[in-house]
Amino acid sequence: MASRLDTREDVHRSVVSDKFRDFYGRLADLLEGPKAHRDVGAGLDQLRFHVLVTRGVQKDLARLFSSGFLTVPRKEVLRVIGVSERALLSADESALLSPGASDRLLRLASVAQQAMDVLGSQEAAEAWLAKPAIGLDRNRPIDLITTSAGTGAVKALLKRMDYEVYV
Repeated sequence: MASRLDTREDVHRSVVSDKFRDFYGRLADLLEGPKAHRDVGAGLDQLRFHVLVTRGVQKDLARLFSSGFLTVPRKEVLRVIGVSERALLSADESALLSPGASDRLLRLASVAQQAMDVLGSQEAAEAWLAKPAIGLDRNRPIDLITTSAGTGAVKALLKRMDYEVYV
């Protein structure tokens, strides 16, 4: 299984948009300081994650993330995060998202990262996020990310998919 994961991670690194790569790098810097970047979905210090959510994510980081999707429309990403295009664009570089919007953004980022790891590419992950999933009672994963319970269900399904457990 390790060789399959190693190959999948190599493919994943080569097909992630530059904006996503920049977003995840900046997010890792916020959470861990300027050291080696780790995946958002795995191994994060949950306390630092909490502090970032309660303080608020910078709107320029949210703009970068929402423009990094290849196939999911920006309007849909902003709907999940819970902010309007106008509110996101009208803010100065240091303005912060609300804690609720920050939480939804970081949940979406975490799920997107996990989906890219499991499915092998950003395009495959985005396609999966936008289609109804049998394992989620035919709900689209992107629609469930708006709540923590829905996000847990999506992450659990991705974990089962990673281990090839389809029950």
